[in-house]
Amino acid sequence: MTDTDRFGVASLCEAFQRTVARCGDMIALRTPGGAQEISWREYGDRVRRIATGFAALGVGPGDTVGIMLLNRPEFALVDTAALHLGAVPLSVYNTSSPEQISYLFGNAGNKIVITEQLFLPAIAGAGAGVETFISIDGGAGTMALADLEDEAAGGFDFEASWRAVGPEDVLTLIYTSGTTGPPKGVELTHASMLAELRGCHAVIPARQGDRSVSYLPAAHVADRWYSHYTSVRRTRKRPRCPTARPPPWRGTPASSSRLRRRSKPRTHACRASSRSRSTASWRPTGCPVVTS
Repeated sequence: MTDTDRFGVASLCEAFQRTVARCGDMIALRTPGGAQEISWREYGDRVRRIATGFAALGVGPGDTVGIMLLNRPEFALVDTAALHLGAVPLSVYNTSSPEQISYLFGNAGNKIVITEQLFLPAIAGAGAGVETFISIDGGAGTMALADLEDEAAGGFDFEASWRAVGPEDVLTLIYTSGTTGPPKGVELTHASMLAELRGCHAVIPARQGDRSVSYLPAAHVADRWYSHYTSVRRTRKRPRCPTARPPPWRGTPASSSRLRRRSKPRTHACRASSRSRSTASWRPTGCPVVTS
């Protein structure tokens, strides 16, 4: 299959399904050290099951699905599953206060949120009208992700569902920083992201086996573009941690600046301090590796 063929798709859903069919047993998602590894075949199977569970809860085309998770494989699973329903997943910054969450979820109108115990107090305190809390690691008043995957939706046709998703359908909502007023939800379509991927590939071609690290928040378009959407349309190892040592490293100007500052020791006439020496070998931590 040529690169042109891989871009000749109607949606990220179709791109994902092509990659699943092409890559099968290759590793798609992994955590640091390989403690958790998910092949493309398993990735595709779990997306189907989660999408079926969402459908059983009443999620359909155009419905918003809130996500508040750390950088971890489950993010890719639930986000991609929502896309296959024609739904619109959105992420909020993990540093958001209950008041900020209340505004964002209230504006987006999502009735479902996928999260983890770490963020349950903030979401519960938001009182944003969320009706279903799905947690990947348990918690009072939540539905387990595993239980969602076991839900059955009578009459739901997964194949017809994702094939109905078109270029002009909304892929995700990215909220602005809010520095000039309340954050505004920017609608990105499947067509616009495919155009972005096509343009980036023309300048920085991806090679089979390349790896990428998800270390930025999923609420920022850079993480979704680079470590999530880029991978679904080609074979690409996508780690989410420094142990991956990805050939291309991308990020925002601010994150790149911080990495440079913290990885380069200061030059002094006297002997470098222990702090300077430790800073010289600093690497980002706390983010799971995801490969694809």
